[in-house]
Amino acid sequence: MKRWICALVVMVALASCTAAPRSGTSVEATADTVPTTAKEGDGSTTTTSAVDPTAPTVPGAPPPTIAGAAAPAPGAPGAPGVAPPPADGFRSTLFSGANDTAGITDTTITICAHAALTYGAAFNTSAEDLNVYWTAVNEAGGVYGRRVEVFYENDDYKADVARQAATRCKQNHNPFILLGGIGFDQIPAVREWAEQNKVLYMHHTATKNGSDDLQHSYTFLPTTERMGEVFGEVAVKRFGSGKFGILKRLSENWEPGVQGFKSVAGPAGLDIRLEREVPQNKGSYVQDIVDMRNAGVDTVFLWLNALEATQFITQAHGQNWRPQFLVFPFNLTTQTLGDAALDPPLVGVSMHNAYSMGDYSGPFAAYADDMQQFEQQYAKYRPNADIGGVGGDLIFLNWSSQKAMHQLFLKCGRDCTRNRLVEVMHGMRDKPVSSGCGIDFSRPGAGNSRRGGWTASVMVAYSAPSGKVNWKNTDTCVEHI
Repeated sequence: MKRWICALVVMVALASCTAAPRSGTSVEATADTVPTTAKEGDGSTTTTSAVDPTAPTVPGAPPPTIAGAAAPAPGAPGAPGVAPPPADGFRSTLFSGANDTAGITDTTITICAHAALTYGAAFNTSAEDLNVYWTAVNEAGGVYGRRVEVFYENDDYKADVARQAATRCKQNHNPFILLGGIGFDQIPAVREWAEQNKVLYMHHTATKNGSDDLQHSYTFLPTTERMGEVFGEVAVKRFGSGKFGILKRLSENWEPGVQGFKSVAGPAGLDIRLEREVPQNKGSYVQDIVDMRNAGVDTVFLWLNALEATQFITQAHGQNWRPQFLVFPFNLTTQTLGDAALDPPLVGVSMHNAYSMGDYSGPFAAYADDMQQFEQQYAKYRPNADIGGVGGDLIFLNWSSQKAMHQLFLKCGRDCTRNRLVEVMHGMRDKPVSSGCGIDFSRPGAGNSRRGGWTASVMVAYSAPSGKVNWKNTDTCVEHI
């Protein structure tokens, strides 16, 4: 049931594991693709975005581009979006020899992700549901003639196994990019592994602790600390008179988020009545609920994964206790709880934006073009995928992230290599897709040239037009509220 945890892989360089393909298998765009081992080549790769040119657009949204469209020669007028060399003269020498062109051949671009495949079932999805975006790209001619192949290795949601999964990725697939899915505990371990093995690693949210001097790891999402700070701002500004309880994961890699929360809550004088750490997958929270009620808690900050939060809320409601909850927002929680998620409405903070199938109104209008394109592609390629169900938001985030990664390759240019990609990210400030938040690698400070996420979206549970209870943004891609 720990199915949510392999839902995402890092924004702008990821593929999701919501549906759990078999460990070590390729989740490719079409069944006839044969995985190839990366070999030394010319290091050239660029991409264009796979977009239905008839898809509706929204004023202010980035214009769509067409997957597989013929590209001008490098440097030619009209070359689509190729980023110039960094203005400050920076040149990457991080990767040398064949390692600079690992994962790129004349015919393929290889990506490998570590994720908790063990817990991937139960979203009513299949492995083929995950790569619809790349299906469209490959069908249209690929990434400048190259097919995109994505492999997954199971990390079992454990740090030591994640290092083993990363090793299998390198040994079995030699990818251009190693991707890290959701996992506050796994990512720090794999960051160290990537440094030792000189692999380009792009990962989901994690603590900044221990990462300042690491050269091979990049993230486009906020740190664990930054997420905790935004939760703290929501607590202070929206529920400042509340009597708070904190239920947090017992983990040194989760704790920095709580410290971030308290760095905002403390100076504001937030009344924290009870703070308790619990082991992963504790199961029964009955005593914790009793203790919080006895402490007079009326607002609970759940620093737990989505399944654990859903269990806690369900058990609290079973004891007829309905405080205000602050949680990581996933449709898994709201659709499982149904109308109970509205009494009172759950509030969440996420690194991503909300998805509610078919609702293009209000806050969704800003990225309705991406939502509609996503739904059109799934109607064409995977009509039986349940994108309106408990895993629909995660499938959308996966799709959006693949589109963003495509745009990153586009900026890298036809002759993209690992070093060239590092140069593109150097000092980059961009918003590659309408459904994502901005990226800023220009901020000064140790490690910030490899940490590009600073904003988050605040959400509230609502009754969607579909009749299901989903999430919608109240604050989209904000640094502060």
